[in-house]
Amino acid sequence: MILDNNKVVSALLAIGILIILLIAVLLGFIAIVQFSQSRELIKNSFNGFIEEIMTKNNIGVCVYDTKQEIVWSSNFIKSTFGRSFIGLKVIDVLLKIDKNHNVNTNNNNQTHFEFQYKEKNYEVQSWPLSNLILIRDITAEAIYKIHTRDQMPVIGEIEIDNLQLYQSILSEEQLFTINKVVIDAINEYTEKYNLIYRQYTNGKFLIFTNEHSLNELIKNSFDLFLQIKNRVNDASFNKISISGGFAYGWTSLKKKIEQAKKALVQSQSRGGDQITIYSNVQPPIFLGSNTEILTDNNRTKIKGVARNLEKRLIDPIIDKVFIYGHKWADLDAFGAAYGIYEIAKAFDKEAYIVLETYDNTVAQLVKDVEKNNPDIFIKSNYALKITNTNSLIVFVDIADPQRTDNTNAINEVKRDNIFVFDHHRLGKPIDFAPKINCYVETSSSSACEIVTEIMTFLEHRINITNKCAQLLLNGIYLDTIQFSKSVTPRTFDAASWLETRGGNSLKSGELLKFDEETNEKINKILENTLEVKKGFFLAYSDIEATNDEISIAANEILKIKGRVASFVVARLENTYTYKLSARGIETNVQIICEAVGGGGHFSIAAAYSDEKLEIFVDNIKHAITTLGRQINNESNTN
Repeated sequence: MILDNNKVVSALLAIGILIILLIAVLLGFIAIVQFSQSRELIKNSFNGFIEEIMTKNNIGVCVYDTKQEIVWSSNFIKSTFGRSFIGLKVIDVLLKIDKNHNVNTNNNNQTHFEFQYKEKNYEVQSWPLSNLILIRDITAEAIYKIHTRDQMPVIGEIEIDNLQLYQSILSEEQLFTINKVVIDAINEYTEKYNLIYRQYTNGKFLIFTNEHSLNELIKNSFDLFLQIKNRVNDASFNKISISGGFAYGWTSLKKKIEQAKKALVQSQSRGGDQITIYSNVQPPIFLGSNTEILTDNNRTKIKGVARNLEKRLIDPIIDKVFIYGHKWADLDAFGAAYGIYEIAKAFDKEAYIVLETYDNTVAQLVKDVEKNNPDIFIKSNYALKITNTNSLIVFVDIADPQRTDNTNAINEVKRDNIFVFDHHRLGKPIDFAPKINCYVETSSSSACEIVTEIMTFLEHRINITNKCAQLLLNGIYLDTIQFSKSVTPRTFDAASWLETRGGNSLKSGELLKFDEETNEKINKILENTLEVKKGFFLAYSDIEATNDEISIAANEILKIKGRVASFVVARLENTYTYKLSARGIETNVQIICEAVGGGGHFSIAAAYSDEKLEIFVDNIKHAITTLGRQINNESNTN
C-alpha cells in the first residue's frame, strides 16, 4: 500500500515537473517571438527611417556583390533614375547615368566623381570595402557654389597708355576729350554690369566688380576698352589706347589689388593696348594688343637703369660679369651681349658671354671675335662653376632665364645683381630682378638699340671699339629688316651714334645678304605656302634649315601685297626640333606664337617645338584661326 502511494506521488511529481517545463518552454518561446517581433519592428522602423532620411536628403545607395553586380538599391535610386538597376554591373550602371563619361573605366580605384543627369548635378562616392555606392544630388550645392563664385570681388586698374606723352604734345581741350572718352566707356560698363570705378589720378582708374561681370567682360573681349580709339574722331590722337590689369581668386583684397597692379604692369610691358587678368586658380589671360601704341621718346627710364648699372659696376664687390642672350642667338642678341661686355670691361671687370647655340650668321662673327679674344665666350657648365653671390648677371634680348643656354644662370646670384634689357613683349612678370634693374621697352627696335642708348649715358666712362659699334649696328639692321619696320626716331638716333663710333651700314647690309644656295632652300620651304585665313599665310617643311633661313623665308612671304602675317616652320639643322618664325604687318603675331609655346615682339615672334610636324602645324593653324586679328570682309574660318 505504502509502495503504491509512493508511485502515485512520484508520478504526480513527474507530471508536475513536465507541466512546469512545458510552461517554461512556452513562456520562453513566447518571449523569443515577442523579442524577435520587436527587433524586426525596430529594424524595419530604423531601416525605413534611415531610407526616408536619405531620400529626403537626396541620397541614394546601391549594394553590390563580389561579382560587382547590384543586389539592392534604395528608393531614391528607383525614383530618380526610373529603375533599381538590380542585376546590372556597377560600371554599366555608372555609364548609363553619366552621359558625359566622367567615370574612368580604366581606373578601379576611382572613388569619387560628379556628373549631370536631366539638368541636375550628382556626386558618386564608392565604398569598395563595404560594397556600397552612394549617389547624392548636389544640384543646390552646385548652384550655391556658382552663385558664391560669381559674386566674389574682382579688383582692376586701368590706365591710359602714354598719357605723359599726350600731355606734352596735345592741348588741354584734347586731353579733356581723351579723358572723357575713357570715362564714357567705363560708364557704359557700369550700366551693363555690376561694376563701379574711381579715377584716383589723371588717366588712372580703379575698378571694382565681381567674377560674373568679369566673365562677361572677357566673353566680349573688353570691347569698349580695347576699341577705345574708334570713339575718337580727332585724327591727331586716334592711336589712344588703354592698358588694364584685373585680379580675382585671392581672398585678401590687399593681395588682389597688388596682383591687379602687377597685371597692369604686365600689360604695359607687353606693349600696352591690352588687358591682363591674374588669378590664383588659372594661368594669366591676355586680351587685346591689336595695335602698337604711340612711341614715347622720353629717355628718363633708360637713363635711370643705366645709372643703376653703373653703380653696380663701380662696386668693388662685383668680381665677374656674365652676359646671356637667348638660345640660338641671332645678330641682335649677339651684338647686345658684346656691347654689355665692352661696358663691363670699361669698368675693369672680368666679363664673359655665355654662348652655346647660335645661328650661322653669328657663327661667322664668333670666329672673328675669338681671334683677338679667345676667352670671351664660355659654356654654361663653366659659367655655373665660377658664378657666385658677387657676380653680376645681365640678360639681353631675353627676359626669361629658362630661354637661355643656362637655365640655372641666376641660382647663386643676389637679386640686386641681375639686370634685364629686352624689347620683346613679356610672357610672364620678371620676378627674379628688381624693377629698377629692368628695361623692357617693346617700342624699341632691338636689344642693340637699348644697349646703344645705355652707352650714350655712360660715355664719360666708356670708349667703345669700332668692332662693338659694328656688331650693335648689325643687330639693329637685322631686327628692323634694314630699317623697313619697327623703327622709331630713337632707332635712327642709335644707328647714327654707332656710325660716328665706327659702325658701317654698308657692312651690316652686306652681312644680311644670302647666297644662291640659301635662296634655293628658302624657295623649297615656301613651296606649299597656304592661306589659313584672309591675309595669314603659313608655309612648313620637314627639310633642315638654319634659324636665318627660316626667318628670311617668313620675311619673303610678306613681300606680296595684301599679306599681313606670315608663319614658316622648318626643322633646325641636326636636331628634331622645329622652329616657327612669324612676321606681321600691323598684326600681332606674338599672341599666336605664345599659344604654341613661344613669344616675341608684336610683329616679329618665334616658337620651338619637339612635337611631330603635323601636330605642331595643326596647333599653329588653330592659333591663327582663333587668335589672329580679323581682316575686313573676312569670312569665319573654322
